[in-house]
Amino acid sequence: MIGKTRVISVLCCGLSAAALSWSSTAAAQTLTLNVPFRGAGLSQSAATTIEFEASSIAGGATIDVNGTVVNVPASACGVACTVNDATPQGDNISLTRIAGTNRVRLQTTFLSVFGANYCASTMAGPGDAIARSITLNGFTFGVGNGYRITSFMAPSDLSCDIAYARVPTNRPFITGGGLTRLGRLPLNVVLALDASPSMAWTIPGSPDIRWDRLKSSVQLFASVWDAVGAPPPPALVSSEGHADDRLGMVFFGGSSVESPLDGANFFKSRGANVAPWSAPVTAALNAQGFIGGTSVGAGLVNARSRLNGVASLMGDTAVVLFTDGEQNTPPCIIRQGEVTTPTVKPYPGLPGVTYTDQCTVVAAAATAQPLVLNGNVLAQSVLPRGPVFTIGLGEGGMAASAVLLDEISQETAGSASFPNNGVAMDTSFVDSLVNNLKGGTVGLLDRFHGQLSSGPASSAPSAVTIDRSVSRVSFVVSWDGVPTGVSLRITRPDGRRMLPRVASGPNHRVYTYDLPPGVPPGVWRVVVSNQNQTAVRYQVSAYSVESQLSARVVQTRQLGAGRPIEIVAEIGWGNRMLADLPAGAVRAYVERPDENLGNLLREPVQIDRAQLERMQRKLDDKSPLALKLEYLIRNAKLLDRIEPRPTGDVIELKSTGDGRYVGSFDGTKVGGGYRIRVEFDWKDRRTGKWQIRRKSYAERQVQVRPSAADTEVSVDRDPRNGDVLIRLVPRDGFGNYVGPGFENSIAVITRRMREKITISDENLTGVYTARLRGIDNLDDTKVRILFAGEVLREGPLSELKRATTVRDPK
Repeated sequence: MIGKTRVISVLCCGLSAAALSWSSTAAAQTLTLNVPFRGAGLSQSAATTIEFEASSIAGGATIDVNGTVVNVPASACGVACTVNDATPQGDNISLTRIAGTNRVRLQTTFLSVFGANYCASTMAGPGDAIARSITLNGFTFGVGNGYRITSFMAPSDLSCDIAYARVPTNRPFITGGGLTRLGRLPLNVVLALDASPSMAWTIPGSPDIRWDRLKSSVQLFASVWDAVGAPPPPALVSSEGHADDRLGMVFFGGSSVESPLDGANFFKSRGANVAPWSAPVTAALNAQGFIGGTSVGAGLVNARSRLNGVASLMGDTAVVLFTDGEQNTPPCIIRQGEVTTPTVKPYPGLPGVTYTDQCTVVAAAATAQPLVLNGNVLAQSVLPRGPVFTIGLGEGGMAASAVLLDEISQETAGSASFPNNGVAMDTSFVDSLVNNLKGGTVGLLDRFHGQLSSGPASSAPSAVTIDRSVSRVSFVVSWDGVPTGVSLRITRPDGRRMLPRVASGPNHRVYTYDLPPGVPPGVWRVVVSNQNQTAVRYQVSAYSVESQLSARVVQTRQLGAGRPIEIVAEIGWGNRMLADLPAGAVRAYVERPDENLGNLLREPVQIDRAQLERMQRKLDDKSPLALKLEYLIRNAKLLDRIEPRPTGDVIELKSTGDGRYVGSFDGTKVGGGYRIRVEFDWKDRRTGKWQIRRKSYAERQVQVRPSAADTEVSVDRDPRNGDVLIRLVPRDGFGNYVGPGFENSIAVITRRMREKITISDENLTGVYTARLRGIDNLDDTKVRILFAGEVLREGPLSELKRATTVRDPK
């Protein structure tokens, strides 16, 4: 029923006066759920969940949806807490009573405008905006009661059969009735953490042990989620959190184990606690030992198994995945249609020492395909109700491992980060939380860093602008090393100092302030102090609990050197889009590496005997590539050479309507890790008279996409057995070599042979070899060579040296 408005009224009795009974018609109120059009080319709102929290719900209470009456289950409903039905228009209704409470969740899925494909809405313009009405009978609402609402859309074109990405702007909203909006719906998060033996190594370029820093970073994650969602003091501010928020944790190496955070229970609920998670998370991390091998897939499978037990609500789950290495143990995350087999690889320079990679692909996908785990598409079947946020450290943040983590997050509507020190690791974990809560709940106000000499020493004051729409703010300071004498001195715009709630960890402190209406907006001053006898490097981030602003930033899903990065920001204020902000209101800054990692890894590593012996004693499941990277980090300043650095470009994101702001960066001439910072800075009458300032950070992997013209191919015979050896050196038109680690991206296909062809790079220089067995000297069989699904060569063996005439990916 397109182009028309369908209206549902919500009658809530006893809502405005607690003394009235639910049956009093004098207190009847009408609410309307509005579902606006989000704009052409955007994913439309596919489902909305509203949780009504009442002071009491009478026996026999009902919810009427367009004439379809659904009975609310009694409080002691046990397992029979959910009732499903449909509206006359064909929309799905799912009504859930939270057992033992006066809370009822109503989830409406708009099948009338979608069918089964949530990427293809029949809504074509603002005139197709729809409304939904519900009649509540038997509900009494008192002080502190109201509703929570969250809406969902398809995460990407890879997953159109289920909606779990939160709608960022032009969100469905409720009007009329006077009910208080209490915030968002509950969120279930599982941390999937690498506990392989390599976590006993130091962080690349740092003296910090990886496992020790991981413990501190995860504790900080828990402390910040404690802080931004803690129950507020009465009558001051609304809370970002929900009593049913839950956190769980699994560890993985070659297998995966669970770590119950609440006694025998896997999930730890927030409840009414101010700090529910930091202590049990710290205890679980301290108790965990190392697990041999690295199976990223095992961590995800275990997380998924626990999320399967969560009440079936769209978009209420998320996974934060951390790893410091490449996957080498099943279940392996590969491309659809690919086949793996265990492959023994040598360590260059370590005669007789080998490494078994059980995730080596021997039949690569002939075209670009989605990621799969245990045969199921990652975005559809493995984790279908929430994003995956990935964090890669060391080898996990370089070469093919980093590309895999970037793709996992992009295909599941998450985000990726690739820290190279302890402070950056802290930020990666907290930013994953903030990115998951974005859409009108938590944002980043500002971030700055510096270094202080040995104490006592203090930094110059840094300015953080806080507007009146912020109800709570948390200042987070973290630092390298283990000193504890780092603190913040924070002053309001009027010069006064407030008493914060403070949470501390080995390498961090969190200062949280509630901001009641009397606190003036404006510039807060932050001073960092160091009382230690050693110098410290620090970083400060200020996170806001939002009441009005919502903003989401996305980039091109698949990136490649030479291809522009499109940066899109969606901005909303309240429940409406915020288009046509002043010029320069949204700007992007891109940092990129000076050198391409693949080029730096072209030469074999010459390691002296003493270093060889030390490394051999500490292999700890680290791959040959990890060993080479470790050596170059220690001896060739590798991290400095691939660290993203400012380009000097300022990219203005310009309004295209519907609250979208778009800009493009075309300077992707080098492969590797890119860092994107988007700054929001404006004053506009629609958002009040104060200055609005926020920041958003993203890290992406720009993969080298080799061209046919620039890739070297040679064909030789092995004199020992007559096998045909095809050697491939992939390179693009900018002089970027793919480098080692990308065996699984290369496919060599022959028309005659059924043998699965393993690709090897035994010297770890980016020179790849495919061995074709059983080819007669007179047989000029045809061969096709692909990289990431794109053709590099196609023709008979005798002609493979010449570049195939194909369109180069530029």
